[in-house]
Amino acid sequence: FCGDSQRNKLKARGYLFEKSGGLIYKCHNCDMGTNLGKLIDLVDPGLARAYRLESYKDRVAANNETFVIPKEEVVVARSKIILDDLLPRLDQLPDHHRAVEYVKTRRIPKDRWNDLYYARDMKLLEQLNPAYEGRLASDERLVIPFRREDGLLTGLTGRSMGNSSLRYVTVRITDDPLIYGLDRVKRGKTIYVTEGPIDSMFLDNAIAAGGTDFARALYNVTGENVVLIFDNQPRNKQVVKRVESFAARGYSMIIWNSSWKWKDINDAIISGASSSEVEYILNKSTFKGLALKLAIRDWKKC
Repeated sequence: FCGDSQRNKLKARGYLFEKSGGLIYKCHNCDMGTNLGKLIDLVDPGLARAYRLESYKDRVAANNETFVIPKEEVVVARSKIILDDLLPRLDQLPDHHRAVEYVKTRRIPKDRWNDLYYARDMKLLEQLNPAYEGRLASDERLVIPFRREDGLLTGLTGRSMGNSSLRYVTVRITDDPLIYGLDRVKRGKTIYVTEGPIDSMFLDNAIAAGGTDFARALYNVTGENVVLIFDNQPRNKQVVKRVESFAARGYSMIIWNSSWKWKDINDAIISGASSSEVEYILNKSTFKGLALKLAIRDWKKC
């Protein structure tokens, strides 16, 4: 999916492994993760239909018992922890605080500060999942929470505010895909899908996939009117491949024209563009079908 093996044929960071009686795919290069059925659907939709049919036949042939999966009480308890009890929110910090100064430089809207947190020591968050015990460094970070549509906390990511070699540190709490903004999304309206959570904060109705793996995010908004927004990287072969792949599946997408000089939405905002100006550009740069193919052709020449 990310083209990792194209750079080194001897290196393999994509694996299928068994979990809870099923098979899970995981790439340790791009963090793409999904179950076997969805993996086959992404690789070969025709084969996926046959796989689902065979799976259904196997279930019917086995027996008609109804299996009830017990609730993972410990996981549910952890996911219901209120971050306000662990960390200070940005809207509660003084103006001169380092975290506040950081979000000001990124020009993150103030109406998002009430769901952003400051961790003076990331090790404090190990209590959210024992699997991380001893694995988190004692550094300070801006904390961005991920929640399900019902508001249940599924994980969080800590964004460095300095020159750390590790920009993001992610802590998972449940097995849910870490999609930012699901708890805010408005069904029935156009839903933008961005790569990074911060980019999505400048749009009225957006979620973020946390990378170029948009497939995970799209499963959560199936049937909705979605518009995909990849970062502006026409020279990145892997990004171009993903853009062309989703275009072939019929999605609407933003294709940046030659006048857009920035890598992403936040870069444009930092450079002085307003959210309304960005949304105007998005409306003018949304393509689908043949128009999308032509726009991608021109974009690759930028």
